[in-house]
Amino acid sequence: MMLSNREPYPIIDYLGRPIKLSLFVTYQLRIKNGYILALRRNQHQQVIPNLMAKNAS
Repeated sequence: MMLSNREPYPIIDYLGRPIKLSLFVTYQLRIKNGYILALRRNQHQQVIPNLMAKNAS
């Protein structure tokens, strides 16, 4: 695994909005295009932001 000296990836919810994780809540975490997707039980990703494209320009 390659470590990066850049900022940590933002954590995004299923609607593509930045969130902070809560205590005592179970999340399924997935690394995507420049962000970490945090899904709660019975949630599916609906918006797919491509943050790598935004940061490249």
